[in-house]
Amino acid sequence: MSFTPRVTPARTALLGACGLLAFITFNAGWILGDLAQPTAFSPARDDISDLGALTASSPWLYNQLAANISGLLVVALGIGLWRALSPSRLGRLGSALLIATGVGAFLDGIFRLDCQGIDAACSNDSWHSHGHKIESALTGATTLLALLVLAISFRRNAEWRGAWIPLLAALPAVIAANLLFSPLGAGAATRAGTVVIFSAFAFLGVRLLQNSEREDTIESQRERRGSTR
Repeated sequence: MSFTPRVTPARTALLGACGLLAFITFNAGWILGDLAQPTAFSPARDDISDLGALTASSPWLYNQLAANISGLLVVALGIGLWRALSPSRLGRLGSALLIATGVGAFLDGIFRLDCQGIDAACSNDSWHSHGHKIESALTGATTLLALLVLAISFRRNAEWRGAWIPLLAALPAVIAANLLFSPLGAGAATRAGTVVIFSAFAFLGVRLLQNSEREDTIESQRERRGSTR
């Protein structure tokens, strides 16, 4: 027997707000992290993961703010979408993939690189560095799959149909952002693509907030009908 936890419109709104907050915490984390690094560090050339390395300056900005907190917020957003899109199996699959993406983002701040690219003789050969590389690859895959599956599920859902094309457009937008910023360096391309992804998460949060407003309106109408009997 399947079980879907009861979530009130207020809780749905809270879970939707998590998508917006994730956009803020993630971008604040890497921007402040870039500013905290020594002058030899280049946001355009150096990887964003270098901000959380053991040798990084103020690594908590990336590990805790951009990764841990943002990851938990994405997990909360995925839970909200799971509830909102149930009982659609495709909607639940997309939500589960989004939750996996959030877990991966959280782990990104746990499995840290040994050193930054600017460090002499940087090898990143520890167990947690290898874990970071594996996690990054898996998180990238679940992110793209989540956006694709959710977009398809929206197309089949009357209440969410208006969101399927904008969400699907996020996929080529990620590629375009990477290509546009790649002349500046690999670091700039990665940052640009990830900003697009978290913009898509913020978009999902807005749609979940709108869904909570509809739920609240329906509940209010039911209460009024009940009081007039």
